Amino acid sequence: KHKVTLEFSDAAGSAAARRVVLERPKVRMPKADQVVLRHAPIVVGRTMPSLGDAYQNARTDTPLIAWHEKRPAATEGHTILEYSVVWSNEDGGTNTPALMARWGRTTDIEWIYRVEVDGNGDRVEGTGEYHGPNHVTTKFTGQYEGDHPLLQTCTNNNNMCHVLTPSPLRFFLDASRDRPTDRTREVVMDREPWTYRVMAHEMLREGRLESAPDPSTPEVGDLRTYLFVELVKRTGDATGIGARPGVSLGVRLKDDPSTLYRSDHLEPSWSIERDGAAATTIELPQGTTVDDI
Repeated sequence: KHKVTLEFSDAAGSAAARRVVLERPKVRMPKADQVVLRHAPIVVGRTMPSLGDAYQNARTDTPLIAWHEKRPAATEGHTILEYSVVWSNEDGGTNTPALMARWGRTTDIEWIYRVEVDGNGDRVEGTGEYHGPNHVTTKFTGQYEGDHPLLQTCTNNNNMCHVLTPSPLRFFLDASRDRPTDRTREVVMDREPWTYRVMAHEMLREGRLESAPDPSTPEVGDLRTYLFVELVKRTGDATGIGARPGVSLGVRLKDDPSTLYRSDHLEPSWSIERDGAAATTIELPQGTTVDDI
């Protein structure tokens, strides 16, 4: 038996939130892909004193959605399950203009946990690992609730720890979604368009946007003026010392063909270096539509 309680928290809520309206709430036990849900991680809220109180993840760098990916393990009949999360932003790490140019968003997307399961869906002991500080893949030796590992957001760029500090917040997101292998990770946001609105509001609230949007400057403007693009890039490895060949996209408008609006704002380090599916954005003048391009 399960008891589900819904409660409005003044301590955790946004200053602008006065009430929550629940429309047609219902509780159900999922039947599809129980193994994926059975091993999904529980994320404990971040408690870094430098970034706010114990409810900081209710207002900044909030976990929004999760998904999983599967791949065969070395042992026949076994499967590797990998879980990823989209956060509303990252207070540390890549700066905002570079995020828009290199990743096509200001959210933070990270894999957080992976584990090998056998043909019965049982966890293979000792195979759990997580995305630790400094992006180091780390063996998981922490606590489980059933088969759910307990992980805590413990850095300002949303890396995880398995040693927990007390927090009033836990995020147990539905990880039953998957991602096509030939698409960008951002496709999980495209399926949930509300995530872009949350992303934009956080940038606005934290003062990270230009007060007067200007596509000629590298600073990030009104996110509603950007062209969001998904592409597939194949340039191969670097032929000499240095980074892999980078790609940026340029857009010209029909009524102003002499101006080239670039995704990287002529900053080479903001180009897309990774091969395969990738996402980027190009800031355009306010009022531009797709037909103007």
